[in-house]
Amino acid sequence: MSKQVEQFHQMVLVNQTLKEQLKATSNAESFFRLAVFLGQQNGYSFTHKEVEAYVNQNLLTIMRQFS
Repeated sequence: MSKQVEQFHQMVLVNQTLKEQLKATSNAESFFRLAVFLGQQNGYSFTHKEVEAYVNQNLLTIMRQFS
């Protein structure tokens, strides 16, 4: 799993704009694609598959943070 995804996740937790953008996605696929796009815009480099793996490993934590 990419350390960059984890670092981006930590950034999202303190950046309300990023958090709201990701919360507005309608399904998992669009969430993964947007996470890759926003990550790239903020200097991170990871793939759709890396985001998916990270989310799958941390699903309960992420669900609490985005609810």
